[in-house]
Amino acid sequence: MSNRRITLTVTAVLILVSVKGICAERQNAPQPLGFLATRGDVWIDKQAALPGTALFVGDIVTTGKDSAAVINLQSATVATLIGNGEVALSRDGGSSVVNLKKGTLAVRNESRQPSRIDVLGASVVVQAEGGFPAMCRIAYAGRAAGVWAQRGRVEIRSKGASFILAPGKSARLEAGRPPQGPGQLAGKVSNAIPEETVQHPGQTTEVPLKLNDAVNWEDLVRTLRAGRVRIALLDGSFLNVGARSVMKITKHDAQSQQTEIELQLGRLRGEVVKITKSGGSFQVRTQTAVIGVVGTTFVIEAFRNLTRVFCVEGALTVQNINPAIVGQVTVHAGEFTSVPRAAPPTGVARATAARMQSGLAQTNAGETPVPQLPGVQPTAPAQAAGAGAQASTTATSAVTAAEGAVSAGLSGGAVSALGDAADLAGQTNASLEDAAATNQSAADAAAGAAEAAADVNAGIQTVIEQLSPSGPGCGCLP
Repeated sequence: MSNRRITLTVTAVLILVSVKGICAERQNAPQPLGFLATRGDVWIDKQAALPGTALFVGDIVTTGKDSAAVINLQSATVATLIGNGEVALSRDGGSSVVNLKKGTLAVRNESRQPSRIDVLGASVVVQAEGGFPAMCRIAYAGRAAGVWAQRGRVEIRSKGASFILAPGKSARLEAGRPPQGPGQLAGKVSNAIPEETVQHPGQTTEVPLKLNDAVNWEDLVRTLRAGRVRIALLDGSFLNVGARSVMKITKHDAQSQQTEIELQLGRLRGEVVKITKSGGSFQVRTQTAVIGVVGTTFVIEAFRNLTRVFCVEGALTVQNINPAIVGQVTVHAGEFTSVPRAAPPTGVARATAARMQSGLAQTNAGETPVPQLPGVQPTAPAQAAGAGAQASTTATSAVTAAEGAVSAGLSGGAVSALGDAADLAGQTNASLEDAAATNQSAADAAAGAAEAAADVNAGIQTVIEQLSPSGPGCGCLP
């Protein structure tokens, strides 16, 4: 082989080796996760950052006071880090991960590919839905963090468990503890008399609630017709929901003994364990009242414009739900009070044993024989009981009419009037139970029942006139 040919061969080999080296270098070069926009003092790995700087795995972004760093990721996610914050960037498989070390992070995801933010051992997964972006805020300081969902799908995952955070809701994360928020377990159904349903956060339909089913934070529990349900809470307390009632457990943290209940309508019996933790509280809210519980058995009857609170054991504090209405009362065992919509609680009064017994019976879910209060004996003659039954039937008819109107989708004055009739029926029924529990004469009880039934019938007749095509034009029906 000539020297010229040898020279050409060696040159060709060197060129091929060089090209392969360049290609390998390009393939092994780190791929950026995104780029950075800045306002004020922003650093990457403790070096001053310039707008448009590329971001890579392992980068740590820090912001100063009154400064912001906008992290634009390849996954169509924008994460804005606000004053005195810090995040570290990593990759899990093909997805970018933002690890929030401190500060506040606003996240917006416009892609079906989810974005993930790690904080305090939990992962917040944000994903667009139906062509609309998902947005949330995460704040972390010290040993606790908060997550606020604004729109779209926001999911919190921790230690093999997860829950969806509905828009407008928030959750709390603490070091060494599971996330606390909607979807967190509050208790389970221990007894039930069908029919009852539950609507989970983020869902639009109600599903049947059965024995041993879990009840979570923000679950809306509804009893229909004669349905009743008993819920065993994680701290050992019990909630009995009476018929035709709507209730939600907005919070139940057994460790800190912090519980918040919403009784939107109907009857609720609570058997609450004694609160011993500093900062612990057990609170029930209705449409008109706030009831504070220390360790008590109670019965609450909630209507749209009135709440009645009965204390069976222990003591309760009661005030109007409107903080501008001043006045709080303490209700002890054997006492009750009422809270109108626009007034402070009425004076505390003794409740008859029979009236208290009636409240216990109406919230019994078949778990045990109805608790029997000492000294309860029938005190009203049979005629009074008959009059009460007649008014109860009238009240039930009014409630059924109201439910029918709502189910039919009626609106405006018709539904409002039916709602008033339903409230009146419920309040009349409760008043008649009070009457039947006293020593008043049969004639008085019958007269009171007849008068109450007439009031309810008059209210319903007004509604019928509004719905009638021949009646005064209300615009309710064509």
